[in-house]
Amino acid sequence: MTVPTTTGMSLALPRAAALTDALLAPPADSVRAAEITALRAELAGELVALAEELPVGERLRLDGYRFDMARERPERCSAADAPFVASPVVCRRAIGLSALARCVRRWAPTPAVAVADVLAVGVEDAADAADQSSGRPPWWAAWYRSLPAGGRAMVAAEAVTWATQVWTALEWERFAPPPIVGSGDDWWDCPGTRQLTLRGRADVRVRGDGPPVLLVVASGLPPADWRPALGFPALVSALARGETSVPCRVIGLWPASGQVRILPVDGPALSTTAAAVVGAVATWVDARLEAHGTRVA
Repeated sequence: MTVPTTTGMSLALPRAAALTDALLAPPADSVRAAEITALRAELAGELVALAEELPVGERLRLDGYRFDMARERPERCSAADAPFVASPVVCRRAIGLSALARCVRRWAPTPAVAVADVLAVGVEDAADAADQSSGRPPWWAAWYRSLPAGGRAMVAAEAVTWATQVWTALEWERFAPPPIVGSGDDWWDCPGTRQLTLRGRADVRVRGDGPPVLLVVASGLPPADWRPALGFPALVSALARGETSVPCRVIGLWPASGQVRILPVDGPALSTTAAAVVGAVATWVDARLEAHGTRVA
């Protein structure tokens, strides 16, 4: 299969075969270690200068959500972060990923069964943690345990929908070894400052003999400029882990709208994403200074 290198694509049904082909396609030329070293040094220099302008005591953890907000809705960056509030929508990815991992390991026959198992174990872990008889439960478990039956049903419905959309999007039996579902996020603390960290996240990682391929699941519609959004987790992986972990491509899946985009990862793609990161950090810094009333006109 030839992986598209143009603006992107919407895959027609049957989508699972085509999307699986894209994940399993042979890698193109990999990014050289020297390219990553040079990019890391250049990016750190620009970001340190920006981070030093942040108000005293503030830190910026730039994840995919904040990166997209700075590029698409910069006016929202000046608002103070609202207190975290759990909800069925907020929890669906965490629960759905755990359910998908069970399906991939053949511990559950369907996402619905897997979600039920994950929620049941979460309730048990939360109860044990309350009695100080076990380790730390999932972050959502205590909140879910406190819900009435109707609230629990809403959580389950959201998680089942999310997990089912991803489960049916791929032909999982074709992967050997199985993909890694919901692996840990990549974190890069910018050298030279304690005020800036980049956080990259992928939902599925496929790795064979060569570089990995990342699948990122998003909601809604792809943004008009979707390349930086897909390049961001690849860039953070390159900065945090080095050239052996740089994905050869990142595939974005927007299941609610049936859209797919594919970004081949090479030196220019990483450089373009790095420039977008600098712009996003500058937007956040400016917004925080404005919120503190210290922005210089």
